[in-house]
Amino acid sequence: MRRSLAPVLIAALLSPAALAGTANQVRKDAFRLLNEGVAAYNRGAFRDAIPPLQQAATMSLNSFRAHYFLGLALAGDRRYSEAVESYRVALDLDPSHLQANVSMADAWLAQGDADEGSPYYARALKLRAEYAPALDGQGRVAQAQADDDKAIAMFTRAIASDKGYAQAYMDLGDLYLRQNRLDDAVKLLIEAVSVRPDYTPALNRLATAYGMLGFTNEAVATIRKAIDLEPKNPEHHATLGEVLLRMGVTTGAEAAFREAIAIDPAQPRAWAGLAELARRRGDYPGAIGDLDTALADSRLDHRTKNDLTAKRAAIVAESEKAGALEAKVASPEATWADKLALAEVEAGREHWDRAADLMIAAEAPDAPSERRAYYLFRAGRFKDAHAAYARLAQAAPSADLEVNAGAALARLGDDAHAKEAYDRALAIDPANAQAQMYRANALLRLGDTAAATAAYQAFLAAHPTGDGSEQVKRVLEQLGKR
Repeated sequence: MRRSLAPVLIAALLSPAALAGTANQVRKDAFRLLNEGVAAYNRGAFRDAIPPLQQAATMSLNSFRAHYFLGLALAGDRRYSEAVESYRVALDLDPSHLQANVSMADAWLAQGDADEGSPYYARALKLRAEYAPALDGQGRVAQAQADDDKAIAMFTRAIASDKGYAQAYMDLGDLYLRQNRLDDAVKLLIEAVSVRPDYTPALNRLATAYGMLGFTNEAVATIRKAIDLEPKNPEHHATLGEVLLRMGVTTGAEAAFREAIAIDPAQPRAWAGLAELARRRGDYPGAIGDLDTALADSRLDHRTKNDLTAKRAAIVAESEKAGALEAKVASPEATWADKLALAEVEAGREHWDRAADLMIAAEAPDAPSERRAYYLFRAGRFKDAHAAYARLAQAAPSADLEVNAGAALARLGDDAHAKEAYDRALAIDPANAQAQMYRANALLRLGDTAAATAAYQAFLAAHPTGDGSEQVKRVLEQLGKR
């Protein structure tokens, strides 16, 4: 009986109806997997997106979307060489797809190969003149080639071509961050978020900019918004760690870095952050090990690899220097130069108390240096810092020394005498921006709102951009004077 039924069963399986049913099921499964992968990609879960997209691409070889989104997910997971291959298939299926050409170029650029990437940007521009993503890409090529002027021109063209293209605002803002043009960077990054509120890369960079400006509350709130939108994106957790590290919240920074690594075990900025924490503890072998872990990742883009390599070399050199200096300072033959050099190392690790103590041991008690005063200030020893700055200013009058003396007094809660120090600074240098701003701050804390407002407005008239202008604008907004 079994033998006689077998041919019937085989015939049924090979019948047109059965084959059609199987093909329909394959199409349904491929469509479902594609949607799963795209959804994961859209929420920033790049690693989770890859398996369903790979299956969809295998089951539906002629699906442009499956291959294209697989490339996007692979690029999001920093697997750029694999992304190139997926984009290549997608472009074979649709050579005139604008964004696929740009994405291919982006993947080559991330690998440090601008020569391979540039033709794809050019092809996109041939397909559509002044196409904003391609212009933006050419700006990033120019930036990679250290031609900032050309990069700025291309980013500006991209913005002019499409006012709603958030990445161009972000990339120009990012360039300004590298140039330390913080006010300009913040304006552009805010604009990027304004034209596209859910654009998490811009939120990420805006958080970094806020952190660099000292707007700690805004920095944390902004990166947490990005995390809320894309909780599985390790870049956002790494940025939160960097923001908290800049604030000195080391426990929170370490937790954020480890969360990034839990999502992506090779996340380079997270490992670099852990390395920095280890360096500050004096655990140089641990710091070098963390960087070696990051450098072992084959997915590293060209710039990140160079940055990590340079950081590793600097830590190795510091380790050797610190070890030699510790031995010298511990010996009876220690010189003042040895103590000064070790103080500099300790300051670099933000061990301000020990740095200050080493300076005190190296210098004559009645002849403080400006460096000693600074270390005392950073250590929170404001009374001693003020005494040092005041002595230095008395010996050689200087606007900057008076400003620092006033800042120490302000930290002690003595705003009246701090204002007097700022007045002395302005008598020496009427254009001193820090003295102007700190004097306005002192007036505000002393309760003289009218005088403070006038001082802030005068500061902003003299310094519409640059260090402090964003802080002053915000104060005036809070006072209802802008």
